[in-house]
Amino acid sequence: MKVRVKEIKNKKELSEYLKKLGNTPVGINILSQKGKTYLFEIEEIDTRGANILKQDAISVGGDCAVPRCASVFKPGKWTVLLMVNERELGKLTDKLKAQPYGLKELGKKLKEVFENYQKEEFTIRYRGRELPLKKPIAMGILNVTPDSFSDGGKFNRLDAAVKRCEEMLKEGAKIIDVGGESTRPGSDPVPVEEELKRVIPVIEEVRKKLGNGFFISIDTYKSRVAEEALNAGADIVNDISGFRFDERMAEVVAQFKCPAVVMHIKGTPKDMQKNPYYEDVMGEIIDYFREIIKTAEEKGVKREQLIVDPGIGFGKRLEDNLCILKNLKELKVLGRPILIGASRKSFIGKVTGVEIPEKRLAGSISAAVIGATNGARIIRVHDVKETVEALELLSAVEEVKC
Repeated sequence: MKVRVKEIKNKKELSEYLKKLGNTPVGINILSQKGKTYLFEIEEIDTRGANILKQDAISVGGDCAVPRCASVFKPGKWTVLLMVNERELGKLTDKLKAQPYGLKELGKKLKEVFENYQKEEFTIRYRGRELPLKKPIAMGILNVTPDSFSDGGKFNRLDAAVKRCEEMLKEGAKIIDVGGESTRPGSDPVPVEEELKRVIPVIEEVRKKLGNGFFISIDTYKSRVAEEALNAGADIVNDISGFRFDERMAEVVAQFKCPAVVMHIKGTPKDMQKNPYYEDVMGEIIDYFREIIKTAEEKGVKREQLIVDPGIGFGKRLEDNLCILKNLKELKVLGRPILIGASRKSFIGKVTGVEIPEKRLAGSISAAVIGATNGARIIRVHDVKETVEALELLSAVEEVKC
């Protein structure tokens, strides 16, 4: 007999492997739910609930790591780690329906979080067009600014901007992200009228010259710029502030029913890199997005419109940026597409020693591939051709049956 260790990525891949082995459809359905153990961190559970949860988890075949203080019934609120596979989770949530101490509500939350986490495919829809996000796609950066950190001044002429947009589309970009204000660390805000003068003619000319067969996003946190850009032909609002710098932004997105990227940022571009600090960077980002989504829904934005961006480089230390890339999958609990924007950023230079942003291609591609592997569906980049080729190879590797 020979023994090998198999690495199975997800339930779909396991189902296909079990089919190849000759299992029946019924057997595949049962066994595929047992193939992967999921770890659920649960905060603020009291002593009684923690001990009942552990007992119920063990009874269905799973387990739950409970602090010693809770296991000896010291009163308090605790963080526990639930360890179950999909089949065990289903049995456990059924059991929790009859339990006290907030466990009934916990069962509902576990089910919701797991369903969100399992989502792999999304579609952006607007004005009769659809952009499937089954595979990671590239969003090409078009900065029509004189002072962006990497390409400021290169595309702030109308003809140069349209030419660059055409190039990126040919290279495989599915979204063109037009920005009229630099948000590099330490940058000052640009007046609304100046931002409008920079972006509106470009959006209008791009639509006139290159047609409607692709998506345009407007990179702005100002509601008036977003509104006029959408009227000029843009499809997506990309707001670095998550609707927080301009309270009217959510209302504009609700009115136009357009897709919108909401990003995490600590502070403002002017001060965001002045000693940022996190106890738990991913936990804080997830809490931030839950609040943003809740507030947006209250203003008429549908959850299905939103895309989340953890904001690499926006109020983050080097270790925070690396942790985001490593643990990006944790954002999947939100059930929304994930966008990652690491292209040419300073954290890459800190790791690689490459000081000039335009020369950080290798690091940028590495960050893009890591992000895509860990759940990102939109990769915002300067170097479209090279990134698209890297993503194509990644997709080919992930899809090959072997």
